[in-house]
Amino acid sequence: MLVSAIIPCYNAASTISRAIESVLNQTTTVDEIIVINDGSTDNSLEEIQGLKKLHDSIVVIHQDNKGVCAARNAGIEFAQGTYLLTLDADDYFEDSFVEKALLEFKKDKDYGAIMCGYVRVVNGKKVTPYIPPKITLASCLMNNGALSCLLFKKEAVVKAGLYDEGMHLGYEDWDLNIRILKEGYRYGVVREVLFNYTDTASSRNDHAESKDLELRMQLFDKYRQDYKQHDAYFFKEFIKENHRLRKENQRIKNSRSFKWSHSIISLVERLKKIVKTN
Repeated sequence: MLVSAIIPCYNAASTISRAIESVLNQTTTVDEIIVINDGSTDNSLEEIQGLKKLHDSIVVIHQDNKGVCAARNAGIEFAQGTYLLTLDADDYFEDSFVEKALLEFKKDKDYGAIMCGYVRVVNGKKVTPYIPPKITLASCLMNNGALSCLLFKKEAVVKAGLYDEGMHLGYEDWDLNIRILKEGYRYGVVREVLFNYTDTASSRNDHAESKDLELRMQLFDKYRQDYKQHDAYFFKEFIKENHRLRKENQRIKNSRSFKWSHSIISLVERLKKIVKTN
């Protein structure tokens, strides 16, 4: 079996069918689509079962609500494929992603995962397309750089130890990427926008970003020795970012709009003082 898809689902009745259908529509057949119903209390299960009746490749795993890490791990342990396609229930791929990702794997035996460009879907509109650069262990320690939904080589995920269920607040995908890179695997990129990330205010990613410092410190504590080994890289990147911000700050100060607004504010302040003295 070549490709297994892993789709955890918790109360995603409005989007789970779209996610599954984006896998069913791949130009290269995905041999099994494993949907983990993580204790949903809405109509998610009915949506999944409706598609399962039409497609033998869909497998449903039921579990009490244990969180996305446990759900993904359950799917990975069940999966028979050489490659694992990870997908969240509210997101979806374009039809050619799997085909093009498999072609990338043929280029380098050390690839452990292939990602692609993505676009954010906000209120039904696709905005801010982005194609990520290739990542290294050092760059991934500093910032994730990889998508959470991509095509993994299963052996890479297994060697890395699957998802850490202790990362229950978020960044579990970042944590896994670090461990895969530490195993010596590399990440390839299909340089096309083939993934659609649905941006919602209540998403788990938004919740994780609100805990950004706490989660980054959790990663630092976990990989403290790796951070020490790459300290020169981090220092260089911090200096580069500081220079960039200084240039951007100066550009804003030199802009016509800033000068006009500064003049208006100064005028208002002078008027306030005149009124006050009178």
